[in-house]
Amino acid sequence: MSREATFDWTQFQLGIYVRARPEDVFPLWGTSPGLCRWFLRAAVFAPSTGRPANRRAAAKVPSFEALTPRAEEEMCRAGDRYRWEWYYNDGVVGEDWILDVRPPTRLAFGFGAGMTVELLLRKQGVWCEVNLRQYGIPNTPAGRREMHVGCRTGWVFFLTNLKSIVEGGLDLRETERAKTRQLHLVNI
Repeated sequence: MSREATFDWTQFQLGIYVRARPEDVFPLWGTSPGLCRWFLRAAVFAPSTGRPANRRAAAKVPSFEALTPRAEEEMCRAGDRYRWEWYYNDGVVGEDWILDVRPPTRLAFGFGAGMTVELLLRKQGVWCEVNLRQYGIPNTPAGRREMHVGCRTGWVFFLTNLKSIVEGGLDLRETERAKTRQLHLVNI
């Protein structure tokens, strides 16, 4: 049997140690200003009702514009909808649902094309062990290339940037709009 036949293209898991406590790292994932420090250009969370059992049926729920956003510093909650904007490609926008929030150890959210990202934080001495698992990746040529390889590559950079921000304050992202149109950059 070939190695490719046993490789699971539907998920991946990454981890990093950050010199901080989980309760200090968690708000960087669960609040708008926290996410914008290391990951996004803009982030909004909004309480919502009627989350469909199948997230692909989201057209049956109210538009994001009809929702009232949470206060910027307020922690997201399970059932919230989110709208995130990245720096690259003229600000690609993603919308989905917050699936589970258990501060300061677990956060799960929908992530494009029916995938889920699960974040687990665990105290390890003076370190916070950050474990990220993305699953539900379509096992298709496009899913393998764009979502498994593409997202995995992106998360490697952003987890590294999270560590940099927490431990030293240096933001490694390229945020100048003219430069972020160059999709070959590794720091967008």
